[in-house]
Amino acid sequence: MNPRKEATYRMLSLIVAVIFVLPCVFLVFSTFDMHLDGLWQMDSLIEFICAYKNTVILAIAGVLIQIVIALSAGYAIARVSSFKVQMFFILTCVFFLLLPQQALMLPQYLVLMNIGWLDSLKGLLIMTAFQPWMILLFWFAAKRIDSSLFDAAICDGAGNWVLFRKIYVPIIRSYVAVAAFLSIAESWNLLEQPMTFLQSKEKYPLSMILMQLSTDNSELKNALCLLFVIPLIILFFRVVDNVTNGFHQ
Repeated sequence: MNPRKEATYRMLSLIVAVIFVLPCVFLVFSTFDMHLDGLWQMDSLIEFICAYKNTVILAIAGVLIQIVIALSAGYAIARVSSFKVQMFFILTCVFFLLLPQQALMLPQYLVLMNIGWLDSLKGLLIMTAFQPWMILLFWFAAKRIDSSLFDAAICDGAGNWVLFRKIYVPIIRSYVAVAAFLSIAESWNLLEQPMTFLQSKEKYPLSMILMQLSTDNSELKNALCLLFVIPLIILFFRVVDNVTNGFHQ
C-alpha cells in the first residue's frame, strides 16, 4: 500500500477509535468529582448490592444452563448423518433467532404464570435457557472438526459420551469461551424480560436499578454504571487471552 494512503487510513482509524472511546472516558472522569461519602450513604445502597447479587446469579447460572443445552444440541445436530435433518434443525434455530423477542413476551408470561414461576429468578433463567445463536455457533465449530478423529475413536470403541467429552469439547473450548462471554454480557444487560416477568424490587437485576435511578445526581449514576461494567471489562480481557492462547496451541 502507498505510505501516504496507509498513514491516512491509520489516522482515520485513530479518529474513529477516539470517538467511540470518549463516552467511556467521560464516564470514568466524571466519577472523580464525586465524594465517596455520597456513594456509601445513599438510600439505595442495599438495593444496589441486592441487584448486583441478582445480576451475578442470572449471569453465572444462565451461562451454565445455556452452554450445557447449546453444546449438546450443536454436537447432536452436527453428528446427524442426514443432511436434510441437519438443515431442518439449523433452519429452526435461524427462525427462532430472527423471531423478535417482543413477540415471545406474552406466551412466556402466560407459561410462567401457569407454572407459578412468575416474579422469580428461575423463571427468567428458564426463559433465556434456549439460545439459537449459541447452538449455531457450536454446530459450526463441530462441523469444522475433522471427521476422521471421530471415526478413529469409534474404531477404538469410543461411544458418544467419549466423543463428546474427549474430542468435541476440548477442540471447541475457544468457541465456548467466546459464547460464555457473550452470554454473560447479555444476561448482565437484561432489561425487557425482568421488566415483564418481575414485580418484586428485591429480585430486580442491576440493569433495572440503574434505569430507575434519578438523573439529578449524575455523578452517582456514572459511578454505579462504572461499577456495573468493570466485571465485564475484566472478563473480556480474560476471554481474549484464553482464545488467543487456544489458537496459538
